Amino acid sequence: MKRIHFILFIAFAGLAACQKEIRYNAAFEPISPNSMFIKFVHAYPYATPSYSATPNGPTLQLSYNNGQLSATPIALGVTYPAGPDYARVQDLSALDLNIRMSTGIPPAAVRDSALFTFNLPFNAGKYYSLFFMDSLANPARRMLVVEDDIRLPGGPNLYRVRFANLLANMPAGTPTLELFSRRAGAVIFTNIPSRGVTPFIELPTQGTTGTVADTFQIRYTGSTTALATLNNVGIQTQSSITVTAVGRVGSTGTLGPRVLSHRNR
Repeated sequence: MKRIHFILFIAFAGLAACQKEIRYNAAFEPISPNSMFIKFVHAYPYATPSYSATPNGPTLQLSYNNGQLSATPIALGVTYPAGPDYARVQDLSALDLNIRMSTGIPPAAVRDSALFTFNLPFNAGKYYSLFFMDSLANPARRMLVVEDDIRLPGGPNLYRVRFANLLANMPAGTPTLELFSRRAGAVIFTNIPSRGVTPFIELPTQGTTGTVADTFQIRYTGSTTALATLNNVGIQTQSSITVTAVGRVGSTGTLGPRVLSHRNR
């Protein structure tokens, strides 16, 4: 089996009826026998190890076969690519493919200290989210790889949402999170442990065919107190979004608990 080797480097510069047809917007690359598609989600707050020189978290860069993948450094809480697109990993001429995160401007992509190495099976035509997060207990668990289902919702006035708990240093007494939607007026995901990513669910846009807004809160399961709130997220009908809990319990500011969102289509 072809496998992709990912090596991560530090940068210190600042995801209808019984059978639904899976369709793709023009923004998505066509399926190729030599391509897979990735979206990188930077949620690594440097809880382990801790670097006082990066109070807002590290910025990262991605390189592919020693060639630059991301045009600019990726800040904490940002995805690559931005928006609903995925980056195509293609033209595999060898069994192994190296993807790196590096310091500085390319092509100086191979000079930095590796955080860790992991392997990802290569599956042509598949879409993946790569959640880069913090693991206090096991640095090799810093990357969470999830295959993405990017199908359209089952109706014209629906959108899809999922929740990813990437929060580090969860308390032993309250080890799971829930996500509250103000628009739904209810908890839409509950009992989600650290490194847990839910499937997508469909929610109505209440007859609106354009953009609607929602406010999301993360809470410890069973609590009504918000750990963090993300206000007025713009959601398009027929879109899919991922809401993420990021940061570290016990930290403050940019490195503390936050709620972020990004589009998957």
